[in-house]
Formats: sequence, structure tokens, C-alpha cells
Amino acid sequence: MASCPNFRNLNNERTSNFAPFSKSLQSIHNELATICGEDTLSYSTVRRWVSLFREGRTSVQDAPRPGAPKLVTNNDKLSEVKEYVESFPHSSVEEVANYVGISTRSAHTILKADLELRKIQVRWIPHCLTFPQKAARLQMAKENLEIYEGSDPRRLLEIVTGDETWIQFKPPIRKQDGRVWLKKGKVPPAVYVSDFRAPKVLYCIFFDGLGPVAQIPVPKGETLTGQFYADVVLPEVEKHYLKRRPKTGTRGLKILHDNARPHKSLAVRQKIKDMGMHEVPHPPYSPDIAPCDFWLLENSKITSPDVNLRIGSASVGQFTDTLKSFPRMSTERHLKIGLKG
Repeated sequence: MASCPNFRNLNNERTSNFAPFSKSLQSIHNELATICGEDTLSYSTVRRWVSLFREGRTSVQDAPRPGAPKLVTNNDKLSEVKEYVESFPHSSVEEVANYVGISTRSAHTILKADLELRKIQVRWIPHCLTFPQKAARLQMAKENLEIYEGSDPRRLLEIVTGDETWIQFKPPIRKQDGRVWLKKGKVPPAVYVSDFRAPKVLYCIFFDGLGPVAQIPVPKGETLTGQFYADVVLPEVEKHYLKRRPKTGTRGLKILHDNARPHKSLAVRQKIKDMGMHEVPHPPYSPDIAPCDFWLLENSKITSPDVNLRIGSASVGQFTDTLKSFPRMSTERHLKIGLKG
């Protein structure tokens, strides 16, 4: 029996010729079998096409349908994808595919396998420094290097640094600490997000190259203002140095803290002057200068997860013990890091 070249389209064409007439499906299928032999379409396919032609369809070509498209990877497409991603690094796979004119699967293969790219989360920076602000950081670092680089290491003991931090009565479980070992198929336990209204207390923490200097709690209902900082916080720092240095106290020492509004109030500046201290310049938007900001407080919370506090207490309990446990070399090293900017 003769075979039909391009049998699918030819079958469809012949089916379209038979469809308008009142022939039965079986008759149409039999006639196709006579003409095309082994290449004849199945009875169910003939029935589907006859129904389409009788409804008015004229084309014998299959309509586009969903499915796994063929992968398209060539040097031209690869170059286009590379140029587009370099120009628009935040673009999605779908956007790349639409721009280049390829399937998303092809775009994904080019990005992952050919260009060896991976999409990662960008680092969020709270503030973009202007050129004058960068120049201020550079100037501060140069001045500090002239003073402390190569000088007697004991000069670092002249610097006292401080900041404020919230300490919760029951510290929240960090994500990395919430991991548990489970057998396959077991449901992991749930950990609830810490309530922002959970009991906590604001502490002002100061330390120098020898260790903790003062830990002052802010009473419940009190706001940390410049006046409170000058009348309550700084006198505690002064009291510590009067015990350590009865003759000189805080005279000649330098205080390093950030540019928070209470720190820069007139009352605080006057109090620092009365104590015989000097402020170490702190460039704006620079949380990596004072070690309390970039090292001490967060590391203390990580090291000491079971802090037990009482509002109004003069001590910070286990948190204070953790502060004291930091080696002197570590505190000196981070003071140097901060001063270098």
C-alpha cells in the first residue's frame, strides 16, 4: 500500500476535504486508510479534525501549544544575555528571555550554566555618603593615625566609648539558634516572632581598653534626652574614673560616641567640658567608628543569650559579666579599627 509523504498534513488536508460532506467518521477514516495506508491518522484524531473542520476551521497546521520549548543557546544569544544583565543587573529571568527573544528555560540555562551567574540579595546600606562626608571620614582617620599610630599603646586607654542598646528580659531566639535536628518526615517546631511590646530596658553602656566602665539603665517612662545624658549618664562615667584615677578622674580622657541627638546637645557638650574630657570627632553616618556600634553590644547579646534584668537595677546581670569576659586585647584592637575609620 502506498505511503503518504508529509503524511500528517496530507491526512489533515484529505480529512478537510471529506469533512463538509455527510460522510460518517468511519467512512472518512476508511478512505484515508485506502490512500495513506500505514501512515493514516488514528480514528480518534480523524474524529477530532473532522469536528474542527465542520466548525469552520480551514488550516491543517497544528495550533501553538504549551510545553517544554527547545533550548536555544548560541554565541549571539549568549552575548545578548550577558550585555543585558550587565546593563540591568536587577532584571528577572522572564525579562531577560523577553528582551532576547528566547524561552525562559533557555535564558535560565544561559545565566546559570553558560555565564555561571547567581542572583543574590544586595546589601542594604542605610545612607549613601556624600563626597564631603567621605572627606570628613578621611580627615578624621588621618588625624587619629597621626596621634595613635606608632605611639605608646597605653594612649588607647585615654579613650572611653559608649552607646545605648535595648536589652530584652527574654531575648528573642535568633534564626540560626532556632535550628533543630529532626528525623525525615517530622514536622519542625514553630518559633514565634518576638513581640515588640515585650519587656525590655534601655541601657547606656561605656567601656575602654581595660573593659566595662559604666552600665546605666534608663528608668521606665524616662526618655533619653541630652539633659538626662548630662545629669545621669556622664556622672556615672566620671564616678568610675574617680575610683580608678583619684587625682585626675576624667581629665585628659577622650570620649568616642556617635552623633545621636542627645550626645550632641549643648548640655552634654558643656558637661564633657566640665569633666575635662575631649570628644573624638565622629563623622556623620559612620556606625563603624565607635566600637559600641559595630562590635561590642551585638556580640555581647550573642554571647549572652540568657540575660536576666530588673528595671532600675544598677547592674546588667549576666550581660555585665559578658562585657567583662571580653579580653583586653580584643577591646584595644577594635578601638584601633574604629579610629582608623
